[in-house]
Amino acid sequence: MSETTRLLDHPTGSPPKQTWLRFALSGLVGGGLLGGVSVGGEYLLRGRDLYELALPVYLLLYPLIGIGIGWFYDRHPHARTWVRPSGFFSVEPLPPEEADARGQRSRRFMGIGFGAGIAISLMATALDFVWRGWPFLAETLIPTLLWWPYLGLLFGYSMSLQPGASKPSIRNFRFRMRTVMILVAYVALLFGLGTQSARYSGLARIYHEKDRAARAMVDFFQSQIEKSRVDLKRADNAKELIAGRIPDGLDPSQKVFLKGLEGKSTESYKQYRYGLIADGENRQAGLAAKNLAEYGALVESHRKLAAKYAKAAREPWVPVEPDPPMP
Repeated sequence: MSETTRLLDHPTGSPPKQTWLRFALSGLVGGGLLGGVSVGGEYLLRGRDLYELALPVYLLLYPLIGIGIGWFYDRHPHARTWVRPSGFFSVEPLPPEEADARGQRSRRFMGIGFGAGIAISLMATALDFVWRGWPFLAETLIPTLLWWPYLGLLFGYSMSLQPGASKPSIRNFRFRMRTVMILVAYVALLFGLGTQSARYSGLARIYHEKDRAARAMVDFFQSQIEKSRVDLKRADNAKELIAGRIPDGLDPSQKVFLKGLEGKSTESYKQYRYGLIADGENRQAGLAAKNLAEYGALVESHRKLAAKYAKAAREPWVPVEPDPPMP
């Protein structure tokens, strides 16, 4: 057995100098920066509230992944750069025993990386599901289950290479029965979870959008109610005008107009103009009273819709009754 074969399962490079903490902190900072940039970019693209962002994934899982990658880079210094330095790979064919040992190491590392990618995908999905629920489940599960196992596979392969290994070549790639079985199980997992999550997540997303729309209508009609309550006070303005006084709550331009009549118009003309403005104030007050009743009913109706669709988004498998007619 050659010397390089005996060192296959041990880190290479200089003796340990307690650098793992530095690499772990670097990974933590890198993961945090990547998560922060992802949050900012997604927030700008969506333009909505923070609830619709995968905050636990970006701000918790990414830094943890960064710590893990930093620890691996400390343990395997040769893998810190994707392009290996000159002389890293062997130019001569390896002895069969050493080639087999290196092949087993690569397969083991790639399998661990692939499995870790699946585990990270499921962990990211679980964290995001706790935070955002069914409406965004498929949006997280399917992309992560597609990309993270592949990235884990590449990362594991990079970690497995050591000085003296044969230069990677696609001609050396072989499909084994175990590999085929793992890929079949992975594809079944991807399609099984992906199909079911897309089904329920799609329904929940529709219900979530209807919930948002109903809450937006509640806010709109609530603002109209507040405006109508202010307009109700215009009935008091009408009483003041009929009594021949200029009310404080009158529109400033109308105040200026009425004050301009002093000493320039006859008393009958002043009463006529005061009466016209008083009629307008009474009409606005009556319209506000009517709107208060209508808007109040609409607010209550949309609140019920929002509650119904919020519950439906949490339980997308439960049938939803048709919406009642608007009042």
